[in-house]
Amino acid sequence: MVTLLATLVVAYAQTITFPNGAAAYTRPAADSAGILRHVRSAQSSFESFRRTRLPRGDQSSGPCDVRIGRYCYWRGDEDGEEDKDPPAEAPAVRERRASLITSLDSAARVIPGDPWVAGQLVRYLVEANRFDDALAFTRRRCLAGSAWCAALAGFAAHQAGRFPLADSLFTTSLSAMDSAQRCKWVDISDLLDDELQDRFKPLDCAARAQLARRVLILGAPLYSVATTDLWTEHLARVTRARIAEKAASPDGEYWANDERELVIRYGWPRWYSQAETSPMLTMEFRPSITGHDSGMPYYFLPTTRVLDHVAETTPDDWHLDDRTAPAGYAPSFARSVHELPAQIAVFRRGDSALVVAAWDARKDTTMLGRSLQSALVLAHDDSIDGITVDSAAHTVGRATVIGRIDSGLVSLELRAPADKRAARLRVGVATHDSLPFALSDLLLYSAPGAPTALADVRDSALTSTVVPGSRRVGVYWEAYGLDAPIAQVRYTLSVQQVGVGWMHRAAERLHLTDPTTGLRVQWEEVPQRTNGIAGRAVRLDLSRLRSGTYHMELAAHMDGRAAAVASREIIVR
Repeated sequence: MVTLLATLVVAYAQTITFPNGAAAYTRPAADSAGILRHVRSAQSSFESFRRTRLPRGDQSSGPCDVRIGRYCYWRGDEDGEEDKDPPAEAPAVRERRASLITSLDSAARVIPGDPWVAGQLVRYLVEANRFDDALAFTRRRCLAGSAWCAALAGFAAHQAGRFPLADSLFTTSLSAMDSAQRCKWVDISDLLDDELQDRFKPLDCAARAQLARRVLILGAPLYSVATTDLWTEHLARVTRARIAEKAASPDGEYWANDERELVIRYGWPRWYSQAETSPMLTMEFRPSITGHDSGMPYYFLPTTRVLDHVAETTPDDWHLDDRTAPAGYAPSFARSVHELPAQIAVFRRGDSALVVAAWDARKDTTMLGRSLQSALVLAHDDSIDGITVDSAAHTVGRATVIGRIDSGLVSLELRAPADKRAARLRVGVATHDSLPFALSDLLLYSAPGAPTALADVRDSALTSTVVPGSRRVGVYWEAYGLDAPIAQVRYTLSVQQVGVGWMHRAAERLHLTDPTTGLRVQWEEVPQRTNGIAGRAVRLDLSRLRSGTYHMELAAHMDGRAAAVASREIIVR
């Protein structure tokens, strides 16, 4: 949500209708300047007409989340305007837009090389949801330069939700630009936090372009929808900012660097409302115009740790709900994106990774009672290495996926497509193929006994890492690289509370206090293998642990080999 820091004065202008029909196509080329003046006036007249008919809304109050020049930006709340359908547009506004589109189309036939006319025509066709007409114009009739026409096509495709097509078109556009222009289009420095900015700014243009694409693809909201939509969103914003230059705007303000920065960082409003300000402040009633997003904007960009050590990614590397983040994106396919309570574990299968996921979204009211689709995705940079989709998923469920990947990201995604709701959990994945002796992740399960095969515990995997302290919990893992003949393996499984001081731990070891902050078990055995995999499980009694966050760690030792370690954080309640 964005509004001006100062109130706005509504400007009234006479409507100028540009001639259309056959006569428009026969004007001499010498009249191009006159045609451009008339169509610019028609565009300004339309925006003035629309501004007087904006729906009423409450004036935003409270401190700005971000202030940029004249503008005050609020991220909004999920129970606010960003979570509602915009009011229906007035029929008179739709009719005037259709008339303007006709005028712009006529002008584009006479002066097909004018970039302003081409941009406005695509802009208003997209506003009218006439995406195919916009794409047809850019492909068949746009002569305003190959880079600009391809960018306009990418803009239209992105707004239509055709993200792979948008990516292809923007790639064509960037390729047609000179290096200086391309460098400006891929400059994402305004979107980045301090650490990412420090990484980005010293690079040359080619390296910047490579890093920008990687950052925005890693940050794509839902890999099951697209891996490129955050990237094409940025390029669509740059396109939309250029379209807005020297054009009238719905809020009646002149275009300047502050509004360009606002568009690049947070996008352009999808609809507007107006509220009257108090005459006590302005001596007269003036409309305060507020722009609204299509949903809640989130900060999807990863931390530098994801870039440097993608396999070590944890949920803490994503800060979706940061109200003061340097950028925000409200995906057209998801009004809200929450973190999904879940457990994810990775197991090695030859040169592939087998991922097991279990989730429980019953506490997420945006998911209850809706038709859901789940997806478990293995991804490496901009490629999908494996995906499992269930179109009849539930708020509680389990899924597996296998793919050829050594390190990358696994994204568990739950979506209500019809209601545009989503939840996800995204973590790193590593199979450690280069290690001769290794352990899988630790998988928590609730089935009785201590099975030695993943198939026996997969369907009872706990749906989160929050463990009730009142019951026993199973821990399953696999060991790899155990060549025959197999010597004994010494296992140490410890559960230690996070944030407990060394003095308390020393007191526990001396039996001077109750051992309620951890447990430790050790044993030796000759593992039993099946197809080269040694599956193992134990059951732990956590009833003596106090509530809190714990670090669970399993260490396996064999003579002559480096220890193999696997760990997981759990919460005991």
